[in-house]
Amino acid sequence: MTVTTDDGVRASAGGAAQRRAGRPSRKEAQAIEALILDGTIAAMRDARYATLSIDALAQDIGVTKQTIYRRFPSKDALIDAAIRHKMDQIHAFARDTADSVAEPIASLRTFARHMFDMMLKPENVGLAIFIDHASLTDAAFARRRQQWHVMLMAPMKSAIVTAQAQGRLDAGDVEGMVNMLFDLLAGPVNRMRYSVAPDVALEGLCEDQAFAARFDVFLRLYAPVLPGCCTAK
Repeated sequence: MTVTTDDGVRASAGGAAQRRAGRPSRKEAQAIEALILDGTIAAMRDARYATLSIDALAQDIGVTKQTIYRRFPSKDALIDAAIRHKMDQIHAFARDTADSVAEPIASLRTFARHMFDMMLKPENVGLAIFIDHASLTDAAFARRRQQWHVMLMAPMKSAIVTAQAQGRLDAGDVEGMVNMLFDLLAGPVNRMRYSVAPDVALEGLCEDQAFAARFDVFLRLYAPVLPGCCTAK
């Protein structure tokens, strides 16, 4: 069965999408592009760089190969756009968090937890393995990976700068601080990438406890030491 949505994009029962004949509206074009980018991320989770096929991708998504190439002239351009699309979603979450959580440590904690949850998802572990493999076999891809990492760290870096300005974190090397926080969050994820079972990777803790332990280590390293209260006589 095929269902036609209000914007003219038709979604089939198998998950593929098509549009009505003729030049797509702006809304349809945006929907098609999002469909291609999301489909590319899904394909990257299950493929190696050298074997990621535009033909197979187009068939899985339900568009023609020409539809993809009209928007993205090469496989590298498509992958870059897909990852930046995911980064845009992460940054949107960070902006929403900053707007809704005024206290900078609470804002940093909320975003760091979002990243921790995101990295622990098995499908994203697969995506990280794809990126690692491609970076080892293609120097240009490795350079783009460095750019993506900078984009990924930007919201945490911004939150740390805000916390420092308000005296909630020690002044110091922001780059080193954000790298430390990322390393603390990524430890269980890296263990999972080496086929360690999730409960072992989290040292027997639930995700809430595992995150809290790591974020508390970060605060003990970088939160200012406040003067102790006088003992009442």
